[in-house]
Amino acid sequence: MNLNELLASSRIKNAKEVMEKAFRSYLTYRQKSLEKIDAEKLKKELRKIKEISLSNLDELKKKAIENFKSQGIKVFEAKDSEEARKILLKIIPENEKIVKSKSNVIEEIQLKKFLEKRNKIIETDCGDFLVEICGESSTHPVTPALHIPIEKMVEKIEEKFKVKLEKSPEKIIAWVKEYLRKEILTSKIGLTGANAISSDGAIFILENEGNISLVSKLVEKHIIVAGIEKIVPSMQDAIRVCQALAIWGTGTSLPSYINIISSPSKTADIQKEIVYGAHGPKEVFLVLVDNGRSKVIKNDLSEILYCINCGSCLYFCPIYRQIFDNYGYDYFGGIGIAKTAFINDLKKAFERGLYYCTTCRSCKVNCPLEIDTAEIIKKLREISVNEKIETESNKKMIENIREYGNPFGKVEEGKIPKELYCC
Repeated sequence: MNLNELLASSRIKNAKEVMEKAFRSYLTYRQKSLEKIDAEKLKKELRKIKEISLSNLDELKKKAIENFKSQGIKVFEAKDSEEARKILLKIIPENEKIVKSKSNVIEEIQLKKFLEKRNKIIETDCGDFLVEICGESSTHPVTPALHIPIEKMVEKIEEKFKVKLEKSPEKIIAWVKEYLRKEILTSKIGLTGANAISSDGAIFILENEGNISLVSKLVEKHIIVAGIEKIVPSMQDAIRVCQALAIWGTGTSLPSYINIISSPSKTADIQKEIVYGAHGPKEVFLVLVDNGRSKVIKNDLSEILYCINCGSCLYFCPIYRQIFDNYGYDYFGGIGIAKTAFINDLKKAFERGLYYCTTCRSCKVNCPLEIDTAEIIKKLREISVNEKIETESNKKMIENIREYGNPFGKVEEGKIPKELYCC
């Protein structure tokens, strides 16, 4: 990755300009929401929930699967991306149109790339839909089109759909809503992620737009793909996670909607006999993805999995604010790098910015779970050095320390070293 070329690109310059406006709005909204609650109490509760969940993950997962199966949800477990894709390709009929909502884990397993060869896939999240129209990639887990100027959105809509719109958020949203509503109403398969899963048998999916409510309820078959770290002990715990996602994710006190799914659509109105597929889906599938998460726990780095993907840390990260989605892979920022090390491998984490983090800890201060990403990054760098994966600058510093007792090399009286390294 050539950082000089990257920083000079119009895409990054546009993203920086839009980020400044978004950041100010986000801070204002979040501050108002935080004033209404005991934030420190909520943070402690969230950490406790995650500690208990990950310490007892196998037991909670087993309980969740038993409950879902008894409630009519078909559950599958995938050890990695390849297995997850194989499962989903069997569940999804060829040539059937799919309406999809925003999902980090679906991006993680690269499902869309495999499905596009055999199915028409419609993104129903407004931001993801606009990202696709503009031929772009997402720069933020919550607001994926953050970096795209409104002029480009209007231009691409006119180019692809022959529709001329005013350069107004309201007009764009109105058109997107009308277009996507028709697609959702003519689709049989809905594909979503999940924000939390309670072991007592409920799947929580939060949203503000309302598209997920439609995608999960107007189709015949609803497929949910989620990482195993989403499992928490109870519905009450899941609600706390959803509350935190709203506050730290968008700055609102609560999301507009929390979808709680515990079974396929059903009715017992005729002689108390349960019939599935009343108004909503006749079938609900849940695919639980490991994909390196168990390895995180085994390596005593469970704190990586405390992350609820709110994206709050990114607004404050000095590296992300310079290069955006180029810092990380499927997940962004320092915590994204940490996930990449296990979901992909250490080499990929190195290539995508393992040594970029300044360890300033702005992310920790602004994280609802106070994840110490800087400390995690330090541990991963130590592992990478032991595996001979390191920067040339890092190698040079170590050589200088061994030879001269400092990272700069030979220091002459009254002269500044040619190369100044930051430790």
